Amino acid sequence: MAIGIYDSGVGGLSIWRELQVRLKTRLIYFGDTAHVPYGEKGADELEGYFWNIMNFFRSRGCVGAVVACNTTSTLVLPRVKDKVEYPVLGIVEGAVEATLAAGNGSVGILATKATVESGVYQRALSEARPDWQVYAQSAPRLVPLVEGGQVEGKKAEEAVREYLEPLLAKGIDTLLLGCTHYPFLREQLERAAGSGVRIVDPAPYIAQRAEAIWPQFSQGGEYLGSEFWVSAKPEAFRQTAQKLLGTEIKHVHFHEDVEEGK
Repeated sequence: MAIGIYDSGVGGLSIWRELQVRLKTRLIYFGDTAHVPYGEKGADELEGYFWNIMNFFRSRGCVGAVVACNTTSTLVLPRVKDKVEYPVLGIVEGAVEATLAAGNGSVGILATKATVESGVYQRALSEARPDWQVYAQSAPRLVPLVEGGQVEGKKAEEAVREYLEPLLAKGIDTLLLGCTHYPFLREQLERAAGSGVRIVDPAPYIAQRAEAIWPQFSQGGEYLGSEFWVSAKPEAFRQTAQKLLGTEIKHVHFHEDVEEGK
Protein backbone atom coordinates (compact mmCIF):
# COMPACT_ATOMS: atom_id res chain seq x y z
CA MET A 1 0.00 0.00 0.00
CA ALA A 2 1.11 3.55 -0.69
CA ILE A 3 -0.02 7.18 -0.70
CA GLY A 4 0.29 9.22 -3.89
CA ILE A 5 1.34 12.88 -3.95
CA TYR A 6 1.19 15.04 -7.05
CA ASP A 7 1.79 18.52 -8.36
CA SER A 8 2.60 20.11 -11.71
CA GLY A 9 6.31 19.81 -10.93
CA VAL A 10 8.67 20.18 -7.99
CA GLY A 11 6.40 22.40 -5.88
CA GLY A 12 4.61 19.52 -4.18
CA LEU A 13 7.93 18.42 -2.72
CA SER A 14 7.32 21.03 -0.02
CA ILE A 15 4.40 18.81 1.04
CA TRP A 16 6.29 15.56 0.43
CA ARG A 17 9.10 16.50 2.83
CA GLU A 18 6.52 16.83 5.63
CA LEU A 19 4.65 13.66 4.74
CA GLN A 20 7.74 11.49 4.53
CA VAL A 21 8.40 12.29 8.19
CA ARG A 22 4.85 11.61 9.35
CA LEU A 23 3.43 8.78 7.23
CA LYS A 24 4.84 5.30 7.80
CA THR A 25 4.28 3.83 4.37
CA ARG A 26 5.53 4.08 0.80
CA LEU A 27 5.06 7.44 -0.94
CA ILE A 28 4.63 7.82 -4.70
CA TYR A 29 5.42 11.36 -5.88
CA PHE A 30 4.29 12.41 -9.35
CA GLY A 31 5.39 15.65 -10.99
CA ASP A 32 3.30 16.41 -14.08
CA THR A 33 6.22 18.19 -15.70
CA ALA A 34 4.81 17.79 -19.21
CA HIS A 35 2.08 20.27 -18.28
CA VAL A 36 3.77 22.66 -15.83
CA PRO A 37 2.69 25.31 -14.89
CA TYR A 38 -0.89 24.54 -13.90
CA GLY A 39 -1.68 28.10 -12.82
CA GLU A 40 -2.68 29.29 -16.30
CA LYS A 41 -4.82 26.25 -17.20
CA GLY A 42 -8.58 25.76 -16.97
CA ALA A 43 -10.60 23.40 -14.81
CA ASP A 44 -11.52 20.95 -17.60
CA GLU A 45 -7.91 20.47 -18.67
CA LEU A 46 -6.73 20.07 -15.08
CA GLU A 47 -9.47 17.54 -14.37
CA GLY A 48 -8.22 15.43 -17.27
CA TYR A 49 -4.73 15.40 -15.76
CA PHE A 50 -6.24 14.56 -12.37
CA TRP A 51 -7.96 11.39 -13.58
CA ASN A 52 -4.90 10.24 -15.51
CA ILE A 53 -2.76 10.61 -12.41
CA MET A 54 -5.33 8.93 -10.14
CA ASN A 55 -5.30 5.95 -12.51
CA PHE A 56 -1.52 5.89 -12.35
CA PHE A 57 -1.55 5.98 -8.54
CA ARG A 58 -4.00 3.10 -8.50
CA SER A 59 -1.64 1.09 -10.71
CA ARG A 60 1.13 1.68 -8.14
CA GLY A 61 -0.96 0.36 -5.26
CA CYS A 62 -2.02 3.69 -3.75
CA VAL A 63 -4.92 3.71 -1.30
CA GLY A 64 -5.14 7.50 -1.14
CA ALA A 65 -3.67 10.66 -2.64
CA VAL A 66 -2.59 14.15 -1.70
CA VAL A 67 -3.13 16.82 -4.34
CA ALA A 68 -0.13 18.99 -3.46
CA CYS A 69 -1.25 21.79 -5.75
CA ASN A 70 -3.41 24.78 -4.81
CA THR A 71 -4.70 25.31 -8.36
CA THR A 72 -5.95 21.73 -8.72
CA SER A 73 -7.28 21.69 -5.15
CA THR A 74 -9.22 24.84 -5.95
CA LEU A 75 -10.54 24.11 -9.44
CA VAL A 76 -10.77 20.32 -9.63
CA LEU A 77 -11.38 18.73 -6.24
CA PRO A 78 -14.83 20.31 -5.73
CA ARG A 79 -15.87 18.72 -9.04
CA VAL A 80 -14.54 15.22 -8.38
CA LYS A 81 -14.54 14.67 -4.61
CA ASP A 82 -17.58 12.36 -4.73
CA LYS A 83 -16.26 10.35 -7.67
CA VAL A 84 -12.87 9.16 -6.40
CA GLU A 85 -12.78 5.67 -4.98
CA TYR A 86 -10.23 6.43 -2.26
CA PRO A 87 -9.56 9.43 0.02
CA VAL A 88 -8.00 12.47 -1.66
CA LEU A 89 -6.61 15.32 0.40
CA GLY A 90 -6.30 18.82 -1.03
CA ILE A 91 -4.55 21.95 0.14
CA VAL A 92 -7.23 24.55 0.76
CA GLU A 93 -8.65 23.56 4.15
CA GLY A 94 -5.22 23.14 5.73
CA ALA A 95 -3.99 26.41 4.27
CA VAL A 96 -6.99 28.28 5.64
CA GLU A 97 -6.54 26.67 9.06
CA ALA A 98 -2.86 27.63 9.11
CA THR A 99 -3.63 31.22 8.11
CA LEU A 100 -6.35 31.63 10.73
CA ALA A 101 -3.91 30.41 13.38
CA ALA A 102 -1.22 32.89 12.32
CA GLY A 103 -3.20 35.91 11.13
CA ASN A 104 -3.71 39.15 12.98
CA GLY A 105 -6.19 41.12 10.92
CA SER A 106 -4.59 41.80 7.53
CA VAL A 107 -3.72 38.84 5.29
CA GLY A 108 -2.02 38.77 1.92
CA ILE A 109 -2.39 35.75 -0.37
CA LEU A 110 0.32 34.99 -2.90
CA ALA A 111 -0.87 32.40 -5.43
CA THR A 112 -1.21 31.44 -9.07
CA LYS A 113 -3.51 33.35 -11.39
CA ALA A 114 -6.12 30.56 -11.35
CA THR A 115 -6.15 30.29 -7.57
CA VAL A 116 -6.45 34.05 -7.11
CA GLU A 117 -9.25 34.32 -9.67
CA SER A 118 -11.16 31.47 -8.06
CA GLY A 119 -11.48 33.57 -4.90
CA VAL A 120 -11.45 30.44 -2.74
CA TYR A 121 -9.04 31.77 -0.12
CA GLN A 122 -10.54 35.24 -0.08
CA ARG A 123 -14.01 33.81 0.57
CA ALA A 124 -12.92 31.25 3.16
CA LEU A 125 -10.89 33.73 5.20
CA SER A 126 -13.51 36.47 4.98
CA GLU A 127 -16.25 34.06 6.07
CA ALA A 128 -14.19 32.84 9.01
CA ARG A 129 -13.04 36.32 10.04
CA PRO A 130 -15.28 39.05 8.60
CA ASP A 131 -13.30 41.63 10.55
CA TRP A 132 -10.06 40.84 8.69
CA GLN A 133 -8.75 42.52 5.56
CA VAL A 134 -7.82 39.99 2.87
CA TYR A 135 -5.82 40.78 -0.28
CA ALA A 136 -4.68 38.49 -3.09
CA GLN A 137 -1.84 38.78 -5.58
CA SER A 138 -1.07 36.44 -8.49
CA ALA A 139 2.60 35.67 -9.10
CA PRO A 140 3.02 33.98 -12.50
CA ARG A 141 6.81 34.28 -12.63
CA LEU A 142 7.49 32.35 -9.43
CA VAL A 143 6.61 28.79 -10.48
CA PRO A 144 8.93 28.83 -13.54
CA LEU A 145 11.74 30.16 -11.33
CA VAL A 146 11.34 27.33 -8.83
CA GLU A 147 11.01 24.74 -11.60
CA GLY A 148 14.33 26.01 -12.94
CA GLY A 149 15.94 25.86 -9.52
CA GLN A 150 16.40 29.65 -9.55
CA VAL A 151 15.44 30.32 -5.95
CA GLU A 152 18.39 32.60 -5.29
CA GLY A 153 19.89 35.55 -7.13
CA LYS A 154 18.68 38.69 -8.84
CA LYS A 155 15.82 37.19 -10.90
CA ALA A 156 14.21 35.58 -7.88
CA GLU A 157 14.69 38.68 -5.75
CA GLU A 158 13.16 40.98 -8.35
CA ALA A 159 10.18 38.71 -8.96
CA VAL A 160 9.44 38.31 -5.26
CA ARG A 161 9.63 42.05 -4.67
CA GLU A 162 7.38 42.75 -7.67
CA TYR A 163 4.60 40.59 -6.26
CA LEU A 164 5.03 41.42 -2.60
CA GLU A 165 5.13 45.21 -2.90
CA PRO A 166 1.38 45.62 -3.63
CA LEU A 167 0.55 43.44 -0.61
CA LEU A 168 3.02 45.19 1.68
CA ALA A 169 1.56 48.53 0.61
CA LYS A 170 -1.76 47.31 2.05
CA GLY A 171 -0.12 46.82 5.43
CA ILE A 172 -0.45 43.02 5.65
CA ASP A 173 0.73 41.29 8.82
CA THR A 174 0.45 37.73 7.44
CA LEU A 175 1.35 36.20 4.06
CA LEU A 176 -0.20 32.92 2.93
CA LEU A 177 1.91 31.01 0.43
CA GLY A 178 -0.94 29.85 -1.77
CA CYS A 179 1.19 27.69 -4.07
CA THR A 180 3.32 24.75 -2.98
CA HIS A 181 6.25 26.03 -5.06
CA TYR A 182 6.59 29.21 -3.02
CA PRO A 183 8.08 27.75 0.19
CA PHE A 184 11.25 27.12 -1.81
CA LEU A 185 11.53 30.91 -2.13
CA ARG A 186 11.06 31.46 1.60
CA GLU A 187 14.41 33.16 2.19
CA GLN A 188 13.70 35.67 -0.55
CA LEU A 189 10.17 36.20 0.74
CA GLU A 190 11.33 36.75 4.31
CA ARG A 191 13.90 39.32 3.24
CA ALA A 192 11.39 41.19 1.09
CA ALA A 193 8.54 41.05 3.62
CA GLY A 194 10.54 41.99 6.68
CA SER A 195 10.24 40.78 10.26
CA GLY A 196 6.79 42.29 10.74
CA VAL A 197 5.04 39.83 8.40
CA ARG A 198 4.31 36.22 9.36
CA ILE A 199 4.78 33.83 6.44
CA VAL A 200 2.43 30.84 6.37
CA ASP A 201 3.57 27.62 4.74
CA PRO A 202 0.57 25.25 5.01
CA ALA A 203 2.65 22.06 4.60
CA PRO A 204 2.74 21.08 8.31
CA TYR A 205 -1.04 21.50 8.55
CA ILE A 206 -1.53 19.37 5.43
CA ALA A 207 0.63 16.66 6.98
CA GLN A 208 -1.44 16.72 10.18
CA ARG A 209 -4.59 16.30 8.11
CA ALA A 210 -2.99 13.38 6.28
CA GLU A 211 -2.28 11.67 9.59
CA ALA A 212 -5.93 12.03 10.54
CA ILE A 213 -7.18 10.64 7.21
CA TRP A 214 -4.75 7.69 7.18
CA PRO A 215 -4.19 6.83 10.85
CA GLN A 216 -3.00 3.35 9.89
CA PHE A 217 0.12 5.01 8.46
CA SER A 218 0.75 7.41 11.33
CA GLN A 219 0.84 4.99 14.24
CA GLY A 220 3.68 2.51 14.29
CA GLY A 221 5.18 0.93 11.22
CA GLU A 222 8.05 2.46 9.28
CA TYR A 223 8.62 4.80 6.38
CA LEU A 224 9.06 2.56 3.34
CA GLY A 225 10.72 5.08 1.06
CA SER A 226 9.55 7.11 -1.92
CA GLU A 227 9.28 6.71 -5.65
CA PHE A 228 9.54 9.77 -7.86
CA TRP A 229 7.80 9.87 -11.24
CA VAL A 230 7.34 12.56 -13.89
CA SER A 231 5.61 12.99 -17.24
CA ALA A 232 8.62 14.72 -18.86
CA LYS A 233 12.33 15.50 -18.29
CA PRO A 234 13.13 13.16 -15.38
CA GLU A 235 16.78 14.17 -15.11
CA ALA A 236 15.97 17.88 -14.97
CA PHE A 237 13.42 17.15 -12.24
CA ARG A 238 15.95 15.08 -10.29
CA GLN A 239 18.59 17.77 -10.37
CA THR A 240 16.20 20.56 -9.37
CA ALA A 241 14.62 18.46 -6.63
CA GLN A 242 18.01 17.65 -5.16
CA LYS A 243 18.94 21.33 -5.12
CA LEU A 244 15.69 22.39 -3.48
CA LEU A 245 15.61 19.60 -0.90
CA GLY A 246 19.31 19.40 -0.19
CA THR A 247 19.18 15.62 -0.37
CA GLU A 248 20.08 12.94 -2.92
CA ILE A 249 17.42 11.50 -5.20
CA LYS A 250 18.91 8.50 -6.91
CA HIS A 251 16.33 7.95 -9.63
CA VAL A 252 13.28 9.60 -11.18
CA HIS A 253 10.99 7.43 -13.30
CA PHE A 254 9.29 8.52 -16.50
CA HIS A 255 5.62 7.70 -17.02
CA GLU A 256 4.69 8.23 -20.65
CA ASP A 257 0.95 7.61 -20.38
CA VAL A 258 0.31 10.78 -18.41
CA GLU A 259 2.37 12.85 -20.83
CA GLU A 260 0.32 11.56 -23.72
CA GLY A 261 -2.95 11.99 -21.83
CA LYS A 262 -3.96 8.35 -22.28
